This record gives sequence, C-alpha cells and structure tokens, in this order.
Amino acid sequence: METDNGSASGERPGALNRRQLIEWQLAEVQGIGHVGTWEYHPPAETLVWSAETCRIMGVDDRGFDGRIETYLSLIHPDDRPAVVAALRLNRQQPRQTELEHRILRPDATVRHVRVHGVPYRDESGTPMLAGTLHDVTEIRQSTEALQAMSRKLLGTLENMADAFYTLDRQWRFTYLNEASERLLRRSRHDLLGKVLWDAYPDLVGTPFAAQYAFAMERRQPAAFEEYYAPLQAWKDVRIFPTEEGLATYTTEITERKRLQEIEREAAERFMMVATVTSDIIWDWDVPRDRLWWSEGVQSVFGYSADAFNDGIDDWASRIAPEDRERVVGGLYASMHAGRETWGAEYRFLRGDGAYATVRDRGVFRRDADGATLNVIGSIVDITAERQAEAQRHQAEARNRLLASLLDKAHDAISVSNIDMRITYWNQGAERLFGWTAAEAIGKTKDQLLTLDKEVLEQAFQQVLRKGEWRGEIAKRRKDGRTVPVESHLTLVRGDDGQPQSVLAIDTDITQRKQDEHAILSLAFFDPLTRLPNRRMLLDRLRHALASTRRDGHGGALLFIDLDNFKTLNDTLGHDKGDQLLQQVARRLEARVPRGSDTVARHGGDEFVIVLEDLSANQEEAAAQAELVAEKLLEAFNEPFQLDGHQHHTSPSIGVALFGRDIKDIDELLKRADLAMYQAKAAGRSTIRFFDLHMQTVINARVELEADLRRSLQSHGFTLNYQRQTDSSGHTVGAEALLRWQRPSSLQVSPSVFIPLAEETGLILQLGEWVLEAACRQLVSWGSRRETAHLTMAVNVSARQFRQPGFVDQVLQVIARTGADPRRIKLELTESLLVANVENTIETMHALKEKGIGFALDDFGTGYSSLAYLKRLPLDQLKIDQSFVRDVLTDPNDAAIARTILGLGHTLGLEVIAEGVETADQRNFLALHGCRAFQGYLFGRPVTAEQF
Repeated sequence: METDNGSASGERPGALNRRQLIEWQLAEVQGIGHVGTWEYHPPAETLVWSAETCRIMGVDDRGFDGRIETYLSLIHPDDRPAVVAALRLNRQQPRQTELEHRILRPDATVRHVRVHGVPYRDESGTPMLAGTLHDVTEIRQSTEALQAMSRKLLGTLENMADAFYTLDRQWRFTYLNEASERLLRRSRHDLLGKVLWDAYPDLVGTPFAAQYAFAMERRQPAAFEEYYAPLQAWKDVRIFPTEEGLATYTTEITERKRLQEIEREAAERFMMVATVTSDIIWDWDVPRDRLWWSEGVQSVFGYSADAFNDGIDDWASRIAPEDRERVVGGLYASMHAGRETWGAEYRFLRGDGAYATVRDRGVFRRDADGATLNVIGSIVDITAERQAEAQRHQAEARNRLLASLLDKAHDAISVSNIDMRITYWNQGAERLFGWTAAEAIGKTKDQLLTLDKEVLEQAFQQVLRKGEWRGEIAKRRKDGRTVPVESHLTLVRGDDGQPQSVLAIDTDITQRKQDEHAILSLAFFDPLTRLPNRRMLLDRLRHALASTRRDGHGGALLFIDLDNFKTLNDTLGHDKGDQLLQQVARRLEARVPRGSDTVARHGGDEFVIVLEDLSANQEEAAAQAELVAEKLLEAFNEPFQLDGHQHHTSPSIGVALFGRDIKDIDELLKRADLAMYQAKAAGRSTIRFFDLHMQTVINARVELEADLRRSLQSHGFTLNYQRQTDSSGHTVGAEALLRWQRPSSLQVSPSVFIPLAEETGLILQLGEWVLEAACRQLVSWGSRRETAHLTMAVNVSARQFRQPGFVDQVLQVIARTGADPRRIKLELTESLLVANVENTIETMHALKEKGIGFALDDFGTGYSSLAYLKRLPLDQLKIDQSFVRDVLTDPNDAAIARTILGLGHTLGLEVIAEGVETADQRNFLALHGCRAFQGYLFGRPVTAEQF
C-alpha cells in the first residue's frame, strides 16, 4: 500500500505490507494521543518500549538499552519506591497494573505519566506483562489550575462574614458557606439538597417569601430588612438571580436594631430625666454651637432656659475668671484627644451675682470618623457639700494631729466601747501586737488579744466600778506569740456622764521579764548545763529538810562525780568536757523525772540530786535511793558523742540519807561527798552510802596533799634509776623514776601520789623538777668513761606535754644543765594520741630537731591508732609489763608481744620490754626479736650512787 500522508514520526512511508501498515497506524495513534506502549519480560528483566514511549521518557529510541535500571533512573526520586514495589510484584507473578508517577527527563524537565499493564503469555507460554504509558502532564496542570481557582473561590466565600447560599430553580439549597450555618442555625449537611420552603416552612406567607418569589420570577435583585420570628433575629437580605437560580447574601442585624431601639428609648428617657432631676442637664450641639439647658438652670442658678443663645461662649463667660482657662481648655482638650468623658469642678456665676461651686460632667458623642457630634452633661451645685467638706477636713486635721501625737507614743494605745469592741488603734499597738488598725478596729478585745477572758472581764468590771485598772497581763500577738504587757485601763464618760469607752495603754515588758528571768537564771541556774546551781541547790535542800522535819518523810542526797573527767579535759580539750557535762545533765534529768526531786550541778564535774518524799523507814528509804542511783549508773552505759568522738565515762555516786535528825546542810553535803570518794576508792562506777569511817579516809587524803605541796617547796623528792640493757646484757641507759618519802613517814608509792599530783595540777612543777634532775645526772655520767654512753629516759605526763610553753621549757632545762639532747629520751603515754594529734606531732618535731628522742610508754594499753603511729617521730616502743608478766602462760599476751615486736621492726623503731623478771621471759622475747630489756632481772631502781 502506498500513501502520500506523512507519519507521526515524520517519515513518509512507501508501499507497505499489512503488518507494516498496522505498525505505522499504531505509531500514528500513539503520537497523536501521546500514548506509548511497552512490554516487560520478567524472566530476562528487560523492557521493550515503543518510539512514543521513548519520546515521552525523553530518550532516543536507539539509546534505550531495555534495562530496568535505566528505566528507574528516569523516575522521580520521590516516586521511585512505588515503582520498584510494582516491579517486584510483577516479577513474581505478572498481574494487571495501574500506576501514576513522575519522570525526570535527561533535560531536567518533569512529566506526569499514567501506566496501565495487563498480563499475557508469549508463544512459549511464558508469563509477560504489556501495557501503555500515557503522558498526562497537561491534564494534571489544567486540573490543578481549576482546583486552585475553585479553592480560592471557596475560601473567599467561606471567609465572608455574610451568610452566602445558593438555590436552584426548584428552591433547593446547592451551596452554603460557614456563616450560613451560624445564621440559619443548621448544618450544611442537613440543608444541602433540601427545598427552602421544606427546611423553613415558617417562611411561607411572610415578606421573606414574597421577596424571594419576586427575585426568582422577575429575575431582578431584591434587598430588604425583616424580623424573622422563628429565629428571633433581624436580617438584612440581598438576593441576586443567577443562571442556576438565586444567590443570597444575608447579614444578621439584630444587634444593630437593638442598639437603635436603645438609642431611641435613651433619648426619651433623657428628656424625662431632664425634666425631673435636680441636676441641671445640658446638651451642646458642637457643629452648630447650640447649647440647650434643662429647666433646673432657672431654679438653681436663676437663669431662664433661653439665657444661653450664644452657645458655649455664654456658659464660658459665667465661669469665674481664675477657673475659666482651666475648665474651658480641659473641655476642648478632652474633645480633641478622643476621650469619652470630661469633668471639672469650678465656680459658676449665679443670676444674683454670687458664685456657686459646681461639679460638671460631660459625655462625648462622636460619628464613625471620631468627630464630636454633641456633648451631653449635668451640673450639680456642690456649694453646701464643699462647705461641709471643709469643716470635715478641719475636724480630720485636728484628729490627725491628735492621732499623730498618739502614734508617736511608744506604748500601744487603743480605745474600745463598753462591750470591748475596738474603735481606735494607734501605731504603737500595730507594732506591739502585729494587727493593723484596719484589722483591729471593729473586733472585740477578747477575740483579738485575750488569752484569759476571765482576767480581762474582771479588769473591765473594775474599770466600770472604780474608773481605772492597772496590772500585768499576757496578751496574744497576730503571729500567735504571747507578749507580757503592763496595762493601764481608764474609763471615759460621755457628756451625759455615762460610761462611753475605755482607754487602754499597754506597755511591752518583754525585755523587763527577760531581764528578770536572766537575773534569776544567773542567780539560780548553771549557765552551761541549765541545771539549778549551788545556790538554788542549798535553797531546795533547806526546803527538803524543813519538809522532812514537818512531815516525817525521809530523803536522800546523791553526790555524783564523773570518773577521769580531768583526763578528758587534758586530752580532748575543755570544749569536749563542756559537751560531756551538758549531755550528762540531760541524762540525769531523764532518770529523775519526779517534779519534787532536784538535779543540780554542784560545780566542775560534780552533780547533786535531792530525793524528797522517801519512806520514813531508813532501810526502805535506802532501797529507794539505791534504785534511783542504779538507774543513774545505767544512764552511762551508752557512749557520749563529742563532735565525732565516742567517749565512755562512768560516775562514782555517794548517797547520804537524811531525816529529822539532820539539821546542818553543810554536814549533809559533806557526808554525801565522803560517800562519793569511797565509791571512787572502791573502783569507780559504783554506789556507796555514807559511813563514818570515810571521814578518816578523807582526812588522810587531805593531809597527803598538804605534805605533797610542802615537799615540792622543800625539795623532798628524789630520783631512782633502773637499768636498760641490750641483748648481751650491757647497760645502755636508765629510766629516771620519781620517789617520795613523806616527812616523818614511810616512802609513798608513785601509784598513790602521782594520781594526786595529776588531779591537783602539781604534776607540772613536779615534772619540770624531774626533767632538770635527770639532765643534771646525765651530765654527771657524761664525765665518766664507763657511763658516758648512757641514755636517760624521762616520763612526761599528758598534762605537762600539752603546756603551751613545753618546748621552750625543755630547751631551757637543757641549756641550764648542759645536757646532751641526743642522749635524752622522753617517754610519752598513749593518752596523748586521743586528741590534738596534730599539735602533739608538731611539739615532737620541734624537740626532735634538737636531737631529743621519744619512746611510746605502755604501748598497747591505751588508745593507739596505727594511722597516727606512723606519723609520730618516735624512736622506741615500750612493751608494757602487763603483757610481759604472763608472756609465757597467756597466749594472748604472747601474741601481743610478738605483734608489737613485728610492728616495731616494720616501722623501723626500737622495741624495749619492761617488767622482765625471769630469764625465760627474756629468752622468749629475744627469740622473737627483742633487743632491749628493763626489769628486776637486770636491776631494781636505785639511787645514782648505787647505779
């Protein structure tokens, strides 16, 4: 077949066979309709595109290689996942496919295509998929433009404030905007498709129906305002004919109609008020400068209603000259500033020539542009009011003067009616009680201030009878606290002589009461423990003895002394001692709960408890007192917490019973004191009752202390020296040991007089003497060849070591005697390590720098802390004789001795064992590394000559 027509591809075909003709016709159809064809061969994962498909995809038909990847590269990235998913499904099983997506051509243009595919089988029966590719870009663009225009039009209609809806020629609703739903009070879903007269049957036969019918039949616009009773609303309706029917704009004007009615009624009321009010009503028409006055202007000011023909100038000319500029200028300023109201007070000329003081108020009425239409106002004659106000101000000024004078008073001054209701409240009362005058006035005193209503009522009754009352009373503050006051009430009578009010002057006596309490506390209470002091104790004892003589009941006096309290003060410091005394006081109070009994601090670490109302039978009274004393001992079972330190202490309790036979308080205290010392002698933490034998013991102790003091003054002490040897038995040093022989008596053991010297403080003088005597002996030994190598060990007490000037004292002794500090060894006890370790280390280093050595005496018996031990500049540890004594028989003592030796070697310290009395003890210690010894095995303490 031959044809002269050109093809869609631009080629002119010659003679064609049937197949070629069909292919040519298909290509022409594809080109005209912009629809290409394609085949998908799943087994080979290849695509076959027609020429039109290649053109739509923007590729040359010879350049397409049939690969799936080439096809996917041309798909818009956002649409690619959907296409990949469709290919995956058809790869497994070809199926009918419909898909729309965008392609991104090589020239960067974007096209929209719609893909349709159907499955088929080829000649071999293999499942295939073939379909069409339609370029729908222009269709999508046209549709989107129409949709955008439609959305814009609908948005405009929806945003309209007016209700807009359309009706077809059969009166059916075809569209309603959102405002229509609000106006018609029905939803669009409910109204669309419904006939107007069916949806709103009440419209039939109304002016609404007539206007709608007119517009529909005549095809002419209509506009009207009408009240629709079913919806109780006024409507402004505008109807426009359209090709489909009617378009209606409706606005609800109910509020506008209401305001118009209000304005009409207001105008009527205004005229009525102007005729009946005593105020003078005026209306100034600003554009025409006409001033209208109500009839009151004649009765009040003596002018006729037509006296103001010249408008606002007539009014202004009658204002007092000194007020005119302010008032008239203020009116115009308010008008031009757009304010709603104006007001002023000024003097206005009356018809009789006198001036009246007036209050003038006006309201501006403006048009839509803000221009003033008129000013409506009223004038009130306030001349009499101002005169009364002036008089009131004068009275108030006088009252303020009086009130200011009262407010300057420091005391609280108040006035109340006879029924106690407060009528005046000065600033002093506000300061004292906390309530402001506004809060207090009108309240009754019993509900505001009174703690004891009966006392207040009695005071008021006395005021009414006698005209005055004075006294001290406690009153309540606003914050709930109680304040003591000295109150003075005075009756005030009226002009008729009858009681009118009560003037109250309250003086705060809190400070006075506190001072009295402080004086009382200072006089009768211990400031540290808050317990009764010795003065109050003696008063309570006098009362107890008098009660016993009167009633025949028994009583007991418990004298309590804390064991080793001085050691605590010396080691931990006086602040810890004070804390201990405070905690002991609280525990004693807790164990003596009876109100009739007394817990007092006698002084120092001594406490006294007075037990009253015990049995008249002495044995029963003793049992009762012993029960209390045992409870007091139990109170000391738990340790005391002293700023992180756990401290155990115990009491020694002496008990003295008293009955009718005791008449001397000092004698009773002495008996209890003697019993307490007996308790200490019995081993401490014990209870002892008074025994006459104790007096002899106490007298002996007093004599011993006196002899100790005398011997210190007369140099009645001597030093003995005990050898210290090495493992070969050679003497390497000596320990200086203090000895004392009382005048005209036997020698006193150090275990007796050393504790007494510690308690009395004599140990300080004694220690300095011992150090100087030992140094002088060391110098003497140094002059002899056989003793020149010896060292001298001197014991130093904790109290002596803690003296602020101890370092200087030691160095001065060395300087005076000329002793070699390198041969002096100070022996310290472990009690030094309980507290103030840093000070101890500092003192030791200061002496160590001068060559003085240190030994830790009685190691293992006290409070040793390994953490501190490694920091101390020690030279030697001394195994206490209590461990050495049983080292062969007691495994524990043996283990302790071995441990001390091992510790000493580890720390690089010498270790010396004291109290070695047998060769077996020496051999055991030597076997475990001990290289220095001291004890009776090597020699007893002897004089320097014997040494």
